[in-house]
Amino acid sequence: MDVSNHDSCKSTSDDQKHAKPTAEEVYFLRMIHLLFRVACPVVRMTFDHEIQPNQLRRSLDKNKTLMNKRYRKKEKIINDCQWDLLYRSVKEKIVTSEDFDISLMINLLRTLAPNITIGDLYPVRTDTSIDAMLSRIKYRRNEAIQSFEGKLSQKQFEKYWNESGQAILKLVSSHLVNIEDDTLKTQLIGRLIELNPIRIDYDKLCLFIDMSEKFPSVILQQIISEYCIFNKLVMEDVLREEKHDLFHKRVKAEPCCECTTEYSTYIKVIPENLWEALFKMTKVRSSSCLHSCTAELKKCYERFVPKRIDTSVLSVSMPLILNIPSVLNYVISRLCVSGFSNFLVQNQHTLYHSMEKRRCCKCKNDPIEKILINKKEWNKLYKKEDHVSCTTKDCCCHFSVINGIEYSSLDDTLLSKIFYVSGPISVLNKIGQDRFLYFLSWTVDDEALRNALTELSQIIHNKSFSDIVQHISSSNVSQLGEMKTQEVEARDWLYRQFRHQKETTELSLPIIVRDTVGLSVKSVQIPTDFSLPHRTQKFTDITSEENNFLVVVYGLTKIVYPVIRKHFNTECPAEVLDKIRMGIYAHYCNDSNNGEYKSLKKRTHLTEKQREQLFSPKQEDSNTFDLELMIFLLKQRPEEEKGKKDDDYQLDVIDSIRREIFQSSSGMLNVTKFNITMESITKAVLHLGGAIQEENLLNLHHIKNILE
Repeated sequence: MDVSNHDSCKSTSDDQKHAKPTAEEVYFLRMIHLLFRVACPVVRMTFDHEIQPNQLRRSLDKNKTLMNKRYRKKEKIINDCQWDLLYRSVKEKIVTSEDFDISLMINLLRTLAPNITIGDLYPVRTDTSIDAMLSRIKYRRNEAIQSFEGKLSQKQFEKYWNESGQAILKLVSSHLVNIEDDTLKTQLIGRLIELNPIRIDYDKLCLFIDMSEKFPSVILQQIISEYCIFNKLVMEDVLREEKHDLFHKRVKAEPCCECTTEYSTYIKVIPENLWEALFKMTKVRSSSCLHSCTAELKKCYERFVPKRIDTSVLSVSMPLILNIPSVLNYVISRLCVSGFSNFLVQNQHTLYHSMEKRRCCKCKNDPIEKILINKKEWNKLYKKEDHVSCTTKDCCCHFSVINGIEYSSLDDTLLSKIFYVSGPISVLNKIGQDRFLYFLSWTVDDEALRNALTELSQIIHNKSFSDIVQHISSSNVSQLGEMKTQEVEARDWLYRQFRHQKETTELSLPIIVRDTVGLSVKSVQIPTDFSLPHRTQKFTDITSEENNFLVVVYGLTKIVYPVIRKHFNTECPAEVLDKIRMGIYAHYCNDSNNGEYKSLKKRTHLTEKQREQLFSPKQEDSNTFDLELMIFLLKQRPEEEKGKKDDDYQLDVIDSIRREIFQSSSGMLNVTKFNITMESITKAVLHLGGAIQEENLLNLHHIKNILE
């Protein structure tokens, strides 16, 4: 923080006057906020589930010897302050997890919860167990509080936020009912929803359902109706005429008495539930079935008769259009008014990658379309050009549409394939393959669906549909009355999508949704090549007490740490530091007989990371000592040094504040506690040679929202 410009900034607003953290420092503080205000209460829910609150005292007393052996005898993994919370002398005080920070709860779970196994290493990405989620949160928490820079790059922040957020959502999945019924946890619910890797905007979802289901169903129903009117038919007549071919297009293929060997040449695209929606089987020798099957087949196609169908159902209308040649030809004639060859030109790239998997010069990403058209069929549509500027081998642009091509010259199967993968109906097909994933893509770009509906609407003769076209083009459904989807319908739609989601080998993302049964965590299968919509990774409802806590964290990393660093470099030059190192090394080697090291405290408790820092073979690594380690080393200096007693007192003050902040069970400081803490920090910093930081410390009081 540059105080040299302070006087020149007096006329500016308070927000401009008082220096704010940099972007990277804000990223760090956002992670601290996430860990202390969201992760900690969620870990506490898991803790209370594994160790019932009314059994906590009993469980602690029963395992006191084991706890002491594991966490106190050799190293103070659980420090004195934490130990007092568990076995304090005031018997009247009820022990409660509300007083525990993440690290203490993790250590207790390791000992008192036999079903929980929490590791020290960061779990592999594919491990989605509760154990792994707790391990991830523990790892990120330890990493954050040991940071001496107090900053994260944007890439680091996004990675840590996403991974920690998913761990939190996974942990909270079995506790949502308890949260939802607790009015005090309203803020937590909002923040959990904000953690969603996918955020559901129900207004947008309602519009998407209108555009992807309600509009198309009305439009396709009208197209089929106009086809029937134009040909003076009813749909039952059409089905009766096409019954034989549709019978053999079933996925569940069966022979019939007319073509017992040739039925296998049909492409199998009609699922059994669709066939059953279109036809019903009659009893033998009934008045509706006079056919006598020469092959004596129990399910001969002639034993089926058309049902009275509802063409407003998309799962019925789309297959009818694509698989009944006369209907498809009618749609093509209305759709390709500028010529079938123009349609092939416009959709050449899409059709090419339904035949060829390799990437071409027009591809931004690797093609993911399924191969549907073979090369022989492709050659009926396009011809290869000899002279093209593109140097990519076997590229889409090496081909051009065959001159004078007409759709009437192509066989029905190829036409069906063409319009299955390209044109407006293909957009509806893609939606049907995974409606929720398409919704996510649509929130970023709705042009393809809007254009598809506009094209289909223009096929219709009935001019009353011009209003629908207008609403589609503007994405405005406010005037459509009953056609407009309500939020309750959207929640039900969401529930159905998650319930029917197909299992894949892709990793799943946990998200919180509010569906027909209330709040719940759902696992969403997201392909690795799918780009999720961008979202802002922060909480906007920070309270003054939360801000106070984060301001102190910021002060410790950006003001206190540099002051202690400078004081350490002054008071612990290389020769002094080496002497202290030797004493600590001797202690760990059980060689404490040399009187030269009597000034060293009897019990030395350093973390593994601190020992690695202290005994690194690289001398320059002393510049990476964390705050706790530097304070510890400074206090190991000879007692006779001038001013050491006063220094140690102020170092103890800083260390106490550091411990109180980073072992906080709440992540908040009320205004009284904040002022006392800042006053103590200021006195210690000034005593330890940080007078230059006095104005910066005063400025911290004026930061209203440090996360902005």
